[in-house]
Amino acid sequence: MKKYLRVLLALAMALLLACAPAMAETVPEATADAVEETAPEASEETALETEESAEAEAEAEEPESWFEEAFGGFTSVQWYTAVIVLVLLVLGIVVCTQKKGSWTTMRLAYAAMCIAIAFVLSMIKLFRMPQGGSVTPASMLPLVLFALACGPAQGVVVGCAYGLLQLIEDFYVIQPVQLLVDYPLAFAAVALCCAATLLPIKNKRVKLVVAVLLGYLGRYVMATISGAVFFADSAGEQNAWIYSLGYNISYLGVEAVISAVIACIPGFDRILDSMRKAVAKH
Repeated sequence: MKKYLRVLLALAMALLLACAPAMAETVPEATADAVEETAPEASEETALETEESAEAEAEAEEPESWFEEAFGGFTSVQWYTAVIVLVLLVLGIVVCTQKKGSWTTMRLAYAAMCIAIAFVLSMIKLFRMPQGGSVTPASMLPLVLFALACGPAQGVVVGCAYGLLQLIEDFYVIQPVQLLVDYPLAFAAVALCCAATLLPIKNKRVKLVVAVLLGYLGRYVMATISGAVFFADSAGEQNAWIYSLGYNISYLGVEAVISAVIACIPGFDRILDSMRKAVAKH
């Protein structure tokens, strides 16, 4: 029964995320005709014709039925949003049907929380790059914490799910392979942070900083590959690989420094310790 409840919850959250942008776009905008005042020198006939045309336009803008008014946002969902919802649903079913102990309720709760925090932080753009990419206030840090607490395999799954959600917020795809590299694979590579646990570093704070930098390195590698292979035209006469290396480090490097500084805050490493303890108990 718990498995089915998890699947239904995942479906509800996916539908909410999918339809929120569409519903936001359906907000009616005030037209200039609605605020224009009739000139005082206009004749009475012209004024009557203006009122009749305004009433006709108002009637035309009204929904045909209560169904369209209530559920019109669902019909304006883009095709790629529906595909993302379907993929997330399949991913949720696969996760929920795995063997007992691999994805516990606590791990699913942490996964949902980290994805939600990362998604909200990603919507705050400190500045945007002219050809794609932006600096956010450490939006990938929650993904790093989850991967360190639950392991690289589950970190890859959560990174893929987060990458698919990024498609809803900022969709820019020129071909299917580029979609995979720029979104699910790019954020799944954040699980590279788990390599820090293999290093002989005793200081927890230093190890966390190294893990954060490795996580951003994983995404940087994928972004560089995408830039050199799929967006080589942006380099002009320069070498595509050199241009991509410099372009992507200009914003990912800044965000990596911001995340590393946050990880250095005294007591921040305790968040990771509490997550590991909670996951181990459940």
